[in-house]
Amino acid sequence: MRILIYTNHFMPESFRVNDVALEMAKRGHGVKVLTSIPDYPEGKFYKGYSLFRRRCETVEGVEIVRVPVIPRGNGKTLRMMLNYLSSIFFFSFYGLYQAIFHRYDCVFVHDTSPAFINIPALIVHKIRKTPVYHWLLDMWPESLTAGGVENKMVYGLIEKMTKCFYRNDEKILIASMGFREILKKRGVAEEKIVYLPNWGDDAIMRRMECTLPPLPVGFRIMFAGNLGDAQNLENVMLAAEKMREHQDIHWILVGDGRKKPWVDQFIVQHELQETVHTLGRYPAETMSTFFEQADVMLVSLNNTLIFSMTLPAKVQAYMACGKPILGMMNGEGAHIINDAKCGWCVDADDVEGMVKKVLEISQLNREDLKSFGQNGLNYYNTHFTKKICMDRLERVMMRDNDLYLSHTN
Repeated sequence: MRILIYTNHFMPESFRVNDVALEMAKRGHGVKVLTSIPDYPEGKFYKGYSLFRRRCETVEGVEIVRVPVIPRGNGKTLRMMLNYLSSIFFFSFYGLYQAIFHRYDCVFVHDTSPAFINIPALIVHKIRKTPVYHWLLDMWPESLTAGGVENKMVYGLIEKMTKCFYRNDEKILIASMGFREILKKRGVAEEKIVYLPNWGDDAIMRRMECTLPPLPVGFRIMFAGNLGDAQNLENVMLAAEKMREHQDIHWILVGDGRKKPWVDQFIVQHELQETVHTLGRYPAETMSTFFEQADVMLVSLNNTLIFSMTLPAKVQAYMACGKPILGMMNGEGAHIINDAKCGWCVDADDVEGMVKKVLEISQLNREDLKSFGQNGLNYYNTHFTKKICMDRLERVMMRDNDLYLSHTN
């Protein structure tokens, strides 16, 4: 097949769509990726990339075209709006060009926020009747409400826009089973919805020898990933503050994001330097080495409807590395952890429950902890490996394309 991929984020940014493109090219398909100049999460263009540098390149058989955008900067409202508007304009322009001068067998949309990435795919579909496979990783407009956007007119307009996308999609691939009911309420037929979860990041599972910063001695609870507004860090820190007297229990946060300055300030204000440690951002290839030093891995999400329907990709990453998981969230993520018997979960707002659970599991011996981690690895190997997911995606696109090509030839 000739596959056109639209995504806001692509390598060197670390997103699963990288695996989709590289794996499909490895399987013999022709793959072109239209994406933005990389700026996530720092908010500025990566070193070596600019409006005039590395806009077009080929990596492992994947042709990459980077459209110009205004970088997101510090993530404040005005800068994000400029980023979104420039993205809509240039992606649509390039989408029109692709539709007029090129023909593809299918379009694959990697739909993280914002949902506007579907607009150029819709243009190609309308002009060429090319089938669109929409990998839905973030549900709009619900995510706007979770982010504090309450304007009913904006909400209504985006809801109408997403319904238009869904009507024109060949298949909607959902990363979380929680999205299924919302889609059905919006009129999407059951047979149009396909489950395509995230899988573990190859870079995380590919161990790279590295020198770790000094880690505290004791029971280590480790969080790895983006320290953002969605990660329920307020309640995590409240639990840590209530456990300040337990000097042998350590909360270790590996990563960076908009919320990190707040976390650092909270640590100082509440004098938690002995038990809460922020280590900053490290390459994905070093994560398995960090994970080995943890007793349990932490995943947390705010108590909102959209996040209760979301399965964070770090759950699969933790499972793939055979680590027990401690969750502070509701819904889909908690269900998977409990179903896999790979850890423990408390409600997103249950700070007291979190304290009790941490004290409980800190008394377990290493063999008990290891058995939970093994359960997670077994579950991952059954449901979430990259091969399982890529086989499913390829099977869906190839089956539909056989029908599509038979009607158009």
